[in-house]
Amino acid sequence: MAKPQTKNASFLSQIIIYGLGLALNYGIGFILLPLYSRLMPEADYGRLEVLNRTMDIVSLLFLTQYGTTYIRFYRDQLDEQYRRLVTSTCIYVVLLVAGLMTTVICATSVTVSQALFQSPVYSNYVILAAVRYLMQMAFVVPFLYFQATEQPTKYIVISSASFATTMALNIVLLYTMSDKVAAVLWAGILGTGIFVLAIGGPVFWRSAKKVNWSISWQIVKFSWSFTFLGFMGFVVNSGDRLILNRYFGAAEVGLYSAGYKIAQVLSTFVFSPTIRAWTAKMVDVLRQPEGIRFLARLTTYTLLLYSVLGLIVSVYSREIVSVMMDRRYFACYTIIPIIILAYAGDGLQMFMDSGFYYTKKTYLKMWHSVSTAFCLALYFLLIPSYGMMGAAWATVTTYAFIVALTWYLSNRVLPAPYEFGKMTKIILSAAAVYLINYALESYEYSRFLPVRTAAQLAYPWLYLIIVIIIKAPLIWLYAAMLHLLHVLEPEDKARLLELIDGLRSRFTPNNNVAPPVMPSGID
Repeated sequence: MAKPQTKNASFLSQIIIYGLGLALNYGIGFILLPLYSRLMPEADYGRLEVLNRTMDIVSLLFLTQYGTTYIRFYRDQLDEQYRRLVTSTCIYVVLLVAGLMTTVICATSVTVSQALFQSPVYSNYVILAAVRYLMQMAFVVPFLYFQATEQPTKYIVISSASFATTMALNIVLLYTMSDKVAAVLWAGILGTGIFVLAIGGPVFWRSAKKVNWSISWQIVKFSWSFTFLGFMGFVVNSGDRLILNRYFGAAEVGLYSAGYKIAQVLSTFVFSPTIRAWTAKMVDVLRQPEGIRFLARLTTYTLLLYSVLGLIVSVYSREIVSVMMDRRYFACYTIIPIIILAYAGDGLQMFMDSGFYYTKKTYLKMWHSVSTAFCLALYFLLIPSYGMMGAAWATVTTYAFIVALTWYLSNRVLPAPYEFGKMTKIILSAAAVYLINYALESYEYSRFLPVRTAAQLAYPWLYLIIVIIIKAPLIWLYAAMLHLLHVLEPEDKARLLELIDGLRSRFTPNNNVAPPVMPSGID
């Protein structure tokens, strides 16, 4: 196994690089939304989403948080032989579990098709989705190896190549195959399979190439409770679409999923890369006296960035959908702000999970069975009556409950001074500004609908530019509210200025401004 770089990228650099990598690796579905919306009817897109969510439950129940588990154990010791054993052991375990589940799903594909779509004719989709799942799981450990060894440059190179390959396959197959759902599934199988061979093979060859039963047992003790967590993750992230499909059909699922994917991309750009960089640094940082304080401040800063971007997307959600999507999908813009709010809670609980992983007391997450029951109750209470809006608000309420429960449990094993006052101001200020935007849009619909429709049809791009300019002051209003509420203290502003100067120095080699100084152990 190749040794990690002697000089790893800084924490900030890793966040930026992982952000780009995740945007490429997980953003394919988002970037292809315009193509999907024009080539796939809502019902076909809905079926694809139902299949995706079904495979999610398999992954979450049996291999949930496996990436975090691998990185946690890989970083536990500096001994190179130990790390090689961890890598090969994890590869074998993932392949064994994923292979067994793929076999079971393929053998019962007709039954699964009947359960999902009330028809056996889609069994071929089930088989293709299962094979794609196997390819994706086979790539988990080899891909995360570059995160565990803090090699973000290689990470993004692989992500970029994977993105380009899968994107090209999606476009070619969608245009050449009459069965659009099968085209997307085949693109995933072929695109991921190429990188399983090209990247997974060399990583496995450089590992110990054998199973260490002692490490396996430690991993089982660390991760057994994640099965319960995986069920919760499925219910919260995917269960709404299955219940929507049952009550309203695939077309409603297609609309909901399109809006959900647009909203969810912010979490991919903000929370996911930060968590990836933090996971690799977590053990080293939390061992230091100021480590807990750094975690708390990192949580606040990340939420602030997410809220600024989330407000921008929410305010312009109607315009984003009108540009990106076919007109059949226009109604999906209504759920975008709600899902963005929900994923603020998801981001917070990911940071608060640090206490469980650092102390290896992951069994405490079994308490989230309460969250699962709470979420299911909300789904069956709200979705039958309110459709996709009910699903969206059930998701918001569930994540609020999850944050509260996660903080309570994590605080028992690793108390952290989270800045709840600041975070409350950040979220409530953004919500207040969006409500102003909502009131203005409602007024426009009620008074100027004929004029707006005529302008959109006659001068669509000019109308879009005018609307963007008119709404821009709302973003400045949010900045003013944060300033008046003293969300950023002088100390915070000084650090942000240092950060900006440091970023500028990276792109201006002759600039004498020094890069920002991170706390000890972070660089």
